[in-house]
Amino acid sequence: MSQTRILLTLVVLPLLFVAFAACGGGGEEKATQTPASPTTGTPTQAAEITPSAPTFSGSATASVTVGDQSLTFKNGRCDTGPDDVWLAVNIGQPGGDEYFGLVVGTPTGEEGVGSAKGGGVFTGKEIVAVTGTSGGISFSMMGSEGNKVTVDADLKGGEFVGTTIEGEAVSGSFKC
Repeated sequence: MSQTRILLTLVVLPLLFVAFAACGGGGEEKATQTPASPTTGTPTQAAEITPSAPTFSGSATASVTVGDQSLTFKNGRCDTGPDDVWLAVNIGQPGGDEYFGLVVGTPTGEEGVGSAKGGGVFTGKEIVAVTGTSGGISFSMMGSEGNKVTVDADLKGGEFVGTTIEGEAVSGSFKC
């Protein structure tokens, strides 16, 4: 597995955690069972449970420029944590062909990390991740030096600018 794919996986997991917590669960579980043995009546293999990733929909949008490529995401949702300590924007399906995710604030309650409440400028650990995939282009920006996310006071929009983990320039905006 490539280093980029490993890092993208590490970025998507926190987004999923926040998204699952915000929507009260997540994807539905689908149970699949193999046929029962004709002699004992018990299944011939254990049941297999496969969780499905949620597809986020709503009015949220995002526009992103990665290098010289422009990407547009629409029909997503924004969620905030208790007392607006974090803001999560999710558009599309994590791990799918079209997905945008942004998380700022304190989803883990870590000391010294600013709350999303009231918006403002987020840097360092306050940027959990800005990540996405569209048209075969994947990007991931985390709280590295020089990366910045600015969120409106009402948490209904904002902008971001910085460098992806691969060193490519990334910028964009989002609206909830």
